Amino acid sequence: MPKPFLNLRLAFLLAGGLSGLACAATQKAPTRTPPPEQAAAYFPLAPGWKWAYEIEKGGEKILATYAVLQQIGDTAIIQAGEERNGYTIMPEGIARRESLNPGDFILKTPIRAGATWPLAGGRAAVVSVGQDVTVPAGTYADCAVVEEVRTNPDRVLRTTYAAGVGPIALEYQVSNPETRKFDVVLRARLLGLTRPGEDPLGNEAAGSLPGKP
Repeated sequence: MPKPFLNLRLAFLLAGGLSGLACAATQKAPTRTPPPEQAAAYFPLAPGWKWAYEIEKGGEKILATYAVLQQIGDTAIIQAGEERNGYTIMPEGIARRESLNPGDFILKTPIRAGATWPLAGGRAAVVSVGQDVTVPAGTYADCAVVEEVRTNPDRVLRTTYAAGVGPIALEYQVSNPETRKFDVVLRARLLGLTRPGEDPLGNEAAGSLPGKP
């Protein structure tokens, strides 16, 4: 058999093999499911959840813990240092508890980029959805960033929630009338977490998470 024909046949075999490998690689590529739209997916509030954060405020860093103590009806009770805060869980979202009544929503279904809802003295908006965000505790997928904008004084609370995990980062900015810019007065980043049924994070004394602005 002439050598040119052998070379041509070999070229076709190699091309076919490479094509098969490319198809196999394409078929094995994982498909990413769309991020959830339900508000409850971004802030699990079953008893036993516990988060530890590094808080930066006034040039200092402190450790703070945040734990779900119990759930009574539609209300989850959360321990933050010496304070206990309530959150109301409703079909349309999760709201801060104001005395005996639900207050502003911190998350409202559907969680989609561009979604908005009213707040007392301001407005909340979902800035982005589906991002991967890295904090000291690790990298989390399907994160939603929510901004709460209020006036008197002008201020912005930006919270990053990871689906199935809860808040993993927070930044609080307040308008400076002298510079006409927003100054970052507080940051928080997730250091670790405990899910219901897991061992506790440790024996550190509980610090205080920042209260609502």
